[in-house]
Amino acid sequence: MDALGWLKVGSDGYAARFESDEENYVLYLTDMASLWCQQQTAAEIMKRCQDLNPLIESTAKGLIRQLRAMLAKNPENHNLHVDSNNQTAILRIESRLESNLPFIWEFKLALENADQFRSFVIRPLLAMLSEAASIEDELCNIIRSKDKQIDDYKASGASVSRRNLETKEFNAEDFFASRPSRTIDESVKEDMTALFCRVVIRLKQLYSAIVKRILSQKVVPVLNESLEPTKSTSEEIETPRQPLPKVNEASRAEAIRKRLHEEELNEMAKSAKKAKIKKIL
Repeated sequence: MDALGWLKVGSDGYAARFESDEENYVLYLTDMASLWCQQQTAAEIMKRCQDLNPLIESTAKGLIRQLRAMLAKNPENHNLHVDSNNQTAILRIESRLESNLPFIWEFKLALENADQFRSFVIRPLLAMLSEAASIEDELCNIIRSKDKQIDDYKASGASVSRRNLETKEFNAEDFFASRPSRTIDESVKEDMTALFCRVVIRLKQLYSAIVKRILSQKVVPVLNESLEPTKSTSEEIETPRQPLPKVNEASRAEAIRKRLHEEELNEMAKSAKKAKIKKIL
């Protein structure tokens, strides 16, 4: 599915992520503390349109394109409202089409588990933070190399044609020492959701690659309690036992006679041995 990056929706600190193909869509919604999700097929999309917009005739593909455009292009121009609780969230969008017809849509989302929130928000943020640190180190190395190149030019007799183009040698320690206060001041002015959206948009390809890898690592499916329990692996791979041969009555009687005859011979041997001992004594 093609996905939009996280976009801020409404004014209450929510962000939405829209994934879609020609017949289906998935919408994720977060307030940076929880994650909600809704998935709809073409039939469900058409049913929702008939309920909310009875005067509009369209296809599932056209409706998905319209919803995607409303979320991606200046969502602040539309009337967006989010109502959420512990288990559900509703994102309502009110807008107008090019024909000036009113268009209303409600996304009814269900609360996802904590693992999904970590997969779509926390772990990608940590990975992007690590990548940002790597980019920072690489850029510092590039600047140091440029300074060495400029020093080499100066040693060869070259000079800057305009004094305003001359720069001081880059010192990473001094540069980063002046950053914390400025970064904190700028972050206070921007809410956490907007910061998250801005970072994801900046590193959109990295975010998508991280989420794809995280989801691909989940090889153990969530068990559905409504399904009948399946056999254990040991039961599935157990080698079928060979059936025991049937024993008829004649064979059983013959075996009994042999055992009795053997016992009788053993008793006779014991008696003969005792009699021999007595004779010797």
